[in-house]
Amino acid sequence: MMDQTDKRALRRTIRAKLESLPVSRFGEAGRAIGAVLSGFATYRNARVVLAFLPMPREIDTVPLVESALSDGKIVGVPRIEGDELAFVPLGRDWRDWPRDRFDIPVPPVDTRPFGLEELAAGPTLVVAPGLAFDRSGARLGRGKGYYDRFLASLQALGPGPGAVSVVGVCLEEQLVAAVPMDPRDRRVDEVVAG
Repeated sequence: MMDQTDKRALRRTIRAKLESLPVSRFGEAGRAIGAVLSGFATYRNARVVLAFLPMPREIDTVPLVESALSDGKIVGVPRIEGDELAFVPLGRDWRDWPRDRFDIPVPPVDTRPFGLEELAAGPTLVVAPGLAFDRSGARLGRGKGYYDRFLASLQALGPGPGAVSVVGVCLEEQLVAAVPMDPRDRRVDEVVAG
């Protein structure tokens, strides 16, 4: 088991680095990543794209979300339900959704989430956020474990080859040599930095 202080220290370092960047950097990176991902076979083949709507000082995923909708993909975004993440279909009215304390649009509570079996049947592309990533696919989240639990539940269903792909997205400034991991942490299949 690794020392949790390593993760806390890395989170502090990355948060300070993100705070020092101009706001425009998050939009530039988001546009670049959206362009790169649109060329991936896992994106082109995906029926469902699970993305996230950004909070301040997080990579801007709106260009990717809009491209996926334009490309006829079903787009899902996370909603926190207790200690778990559920993904719900993104409505065309998502810009009108109320915002939470992190300034993230919140999906309506009456929107039915996707079932894990439905997502595992694929082809599904999960676009995962993180505070830090390394080139081996190790991911450091914000510390609550939402994505790790979601990915573990999805993987437990044993989706077939190519049914589910997980891509971590971040700024170049969030890439580190090695992310400390413990047994509960889940790697992403690929990391795209902008």
